[in-house]
Amino acid sequence: MAGLDRARWLTKPALMPLLMPGRDRATRVALGFGWVGDVALLGEGEVAFQVGLAGFLAGHLAWIAALRRRPGGGRLRDRPALAVPPVAAAAVLNAVLWRRTGQNRVPVLAYSGALLAMSLTALDRGSPAAAAGGLLFLVSDAVLALEKFGVTRIPAAEGLVMVSYATAQALLAGAPA
Repeated sequence: MAGLDRARWLTKPALMPLLMPGRDRATRVALGFGWVGDVALLGEGEVAFQVGLAGFLAGHLAWIAALRRRPGGGRLRDRPALAVPPVAAAAVLNAVLWRRTGQNRVPVLAYSGALLAMSLTALDRGSPAAAAGGLLFLVSDAVLALEKFGVTRIPAAEGLVMVSYATAQALLAGAPA
């Protein structure tokens, strides 16, 4: 396990900087906040969790700003049913987590709201790749939350979280700016 932990400490902080070259400033800011969250979550304990949550919360808000600068939009106005699955998934997840989040309830709800808003913004305004990235972020964070708050144990959860999270960031960053 020590080898895997060492690899995690080397690779996780490198992910976001690898996606930054050639991106516009707004995208680099969003990726930078993701980097803050990644590094914070390498630590353990409540402070590491809260700093990581704050980094990713800021990242979602930055993604919303970055996506709004991109051309297009109106997908949800034209097809509002597209919003039903992510909204329903977020509602169910928050209902399941409600009793388990304790002192983190308000920060988790705020984070969840920002995550959903980012996902819906990507769905509405982004390319199909960015829309997929926003939805993958929901998957990644749902698995992470279910594990973090002891709802269930998911086989290979850390790998699933990292693959879906890294792919989500890459799809959001790679969408035409």
